[in-house]
Amino acid sequence: MCTIGVLRFTDGSYALFKNKDFGRRRFDDRITVERDVFGAAGLATFARDDPDGDEFSGFSIGANSSGLLSCDANVRTVDGHANYDDLVEIALRQSNDVATAIPAIGDAVLSRPYHWANLVLIDAEQSAAIEIRGQRMHVLVHRTPIVRTNHHITLGATPLDDNTSTSAPRLDVALRDVGALESVDQTFDLLRFHGPDGTSLCVHGPPQTVYSYVLHQVQGTSTLSVIQGPPCETSVPTVLTIPFGESWSPSAAAEFQRTYPSAVTVPRR
Repeated sequence: MCTIGVLRFTDGSYALFKNKDFGRRRFDDRITVERDVFGAAGLATFARDDPDGDEFSGFSIGANSSGLLSCDANVRTVDGHANYDDLVEIALRQSNDVATAIPAIGDAVLSRPYHWANLVLIDAEQSAAIEIRGQRMHVLVHRTPIVRTNHHITLGATPLDDNTSTSAPRLDVALRDVGALESVDQTFDLLRFHGPDGTSLCVHGPPQTVYSYVLHQVQGTSTLSVIQGPPCETSVPTVLTIPFGESWSPSAAAEFQRTYPSAVTVPRR
């Protein structure tokens, strides 16, 4: 389970958000901080209660120095298919914007089948939602806010989806409220949402929201605001400026790793 989306604020800046929901009460991100790419690692294999069995690949959320932001949400895991988190990393490493990311992802999907997923991407000019189903791919490009949860919109929900109970209600709530958001703080208010009818974007497990993120791009600067654990339990996120380009150095990357809310430090690549 995850809730993801992209939006533009009235000041001209733009943002990407994600609630990362896992079937484990605690999870520690592994992050990559390079001169031109930032990402929180995705999971190729999820080992339930044993983190030592996790196998990581790709990025579940990330940004690059050109201002492209992207993340994903699971729809269905299929034995023998590749990890959709790899597609987010491909987009961020091989592309400068949404327009070039779409064919990069398309080439990867043509080469092998991937687990079913939703991806969202945003840059200074365009926004896109991409539905992945094996080797099928559907792209919707537009400038308005985009929200996705754990089912496909165009390709359609199916009884085989990994989440058939809460995905649609969470999507309805997020779509209802996303258009009124005017700041990063208000975006976290959405990610903290608990409804009186039990429909909640902030999930208390299992599964549970283990991270909440808002990537914010303003005047060439990429900022990450992040909360580890259910966001309703933390009023103030950790706010980090991603040290891209000339701001990057081994010490800046190490300081970012040190400040990031995770018990795991990954060696610099």
